[in-house]
Amino acid sequence: MASLFILTILISFLLSPIAALPLAIESRAVSQTLLDQLSFYEQYAAAAYCPANNSPGSTTAITCEAGNCPLVQTAGAQSVLEFQDVGISDATGYVALDHTNGLIVISFRGSRSVRNFIADINFALVPWSICTGCSAHAGFLESWQSVRSIVQGAVEGARVAYPNYKIVSTGHSLGGALATLAAADLRKGGYTIDLFTYGSPMVGNRLLATFITGQTSANFRVTHAQDVVPKLPGYAFGFAHVSPEYWVTSATGVAVTSNDIQVSSGVVNFKGNQGTLGNSIDDHLWYFNNISGCGGDTLEFKE
Repeated sequence: MASLFILTILISFLLSPIAALPLAIESRAVSQTLLDQLSFYEQYAAAAYCPANNSPGSTTAITCEAGNCPLVQTAGAQSVLEFQDVGISDATGYVALDHTNGLIVISFRGSRSVRNFIADINFALVPWSICTGCSAHAGFLESWQSVRSIVQGAVEGARVAYPNYKIVSTGHSLGGALATLAAADLRKGGYTIDLFTYGSPMVGNRLLATFITGQTSANFRVTHAQDVVPKLPGYAFGFAHVSPEYWVTSATGVAVTSNDIQVSSGVVNFKGNQGTLGNSIDDHLWYFNNISGCGGDTLEFKE
């Protein structure tokens, strides 16, 4: 399996129009303020894995039994929508209000069920009318569209009640892919939404990645070391990535400092995670802390 991933990466590199360009990192550190932001929203992504935060019909304080979202708990964030296993791909997550920080947060859970896994590995690209020539990963798009109406309804209700609150979309792994499509779609509908993803796979073709990158709200696509998931499905299959990339270079289990994050740009980009030949699951499960500590990224067979 590792050799297949490496072959895919090498083929993608050779086919890329930037293959002959210098692979220079644009920034070798970020500010402490940005580091704190990346770490904070990672905790909102981690909370989506916790069953207490995605029980349909309930609105509860956002908590993490694994102890990996202390800043969110201290802020007293409260869900206004929780959803679980919606649609064929089991879209799961919540929308929350954070009155301490003036936030409306949309958070999607990563893979936990076999149907999630099937959605993850379906490499098919399907047209998406969000922009001319744009195509999205079929499984990810179906997952987002299955919850679009309830998520938008919750966000709109929160925005009407708190018009000065910032809206953020976040998620890890499959959750990062859904957060990306949600942000893109809702931005197109007039919402201003900042995007923070962790270990997200590619969500669509180059035209879609370029479109999302060019939207006026901010994008923070965080990767870690040799995490295998952001390398998938792969440039060779017609996919590309939202830019810029914030690549965490520190080892798994080690506290991240501002000097451990390298920033680079380009929807086809081998300057960060894509430039590594290793393929690590451990790196995928560690973003500032044990991001899936509440039980994520396991295969769970359903009746």
